[in-house]
Amino acid sequence: MKIAVFSDVHGNLSALKAVLEQISEKNVDLIVFLGDIFQRGNEEIECLELLKDNAIICLKGNCELYMEHGVDIDPDVEYLRDYYDEMRKKLTDEQKQFIKQMPLFYEKECHGHKICFSHFLFSDISSSYPFLQLSDLKNGMFDRVCNSEDVIKYDLVVIGHSHQNFVKGNVVSISALGLEGASYLLIEDNEDIVCFEHINI
Repeated sequence: MKIAVFSDVHGNLSALKAVLEQISEKNVDLIVFLGDIFQRGNEEIECLELLKDNAIICLKGNCELYMEHGVDIDPDVEYLRDYYDEMRKKLTDEQKQFIKQMPLFYEKECHGHKICFSHFLFSDISSSYPFLQLSDLKNGMFDRVCNSEDVIKYDLVVIGHSHQNFVKGNVVSISALGLEGASYLLIEDNEDIVCFEHINI
């Protein structure tokens, strides 16, 4: 099985079109988007529609959580309140429903290998803001969660959110598609091994 994964579009329609064109040439079996359609760019709704209209597994990022629940769920983003209030007014009921039904994570098993996809690692998946903070990459919390049973039970865990490409154990992070240094991940899962490659856009 061949899986293409990208994250953090952030309203960059040209980048989204470019990655989908590249992926179409790879003959993949599955495409997974790890979340964050909104914020920074100015073509968020066009990006939402393009993702919605293609056979792509779309997961919720923090931006979709802010769009659905408001910025009160994360005290660090009060400065974005006006942006999300205004953007919410622009969405149709169908678009809001699409965001609401986006799952927080997606699991795939192939040849006995278990892969989990999510926007970032979780601190408390039942919380209104379920993800670790970016500061947890530096204070040791991220490393502790990487070594937790919830993470090591998978052969591969694929995340976005940090806008960085890195590998820590079985956790693989992908840079932001919509920003400088854009890339996506190509995973190949056969009977023997799961391998992956960061591919620059």
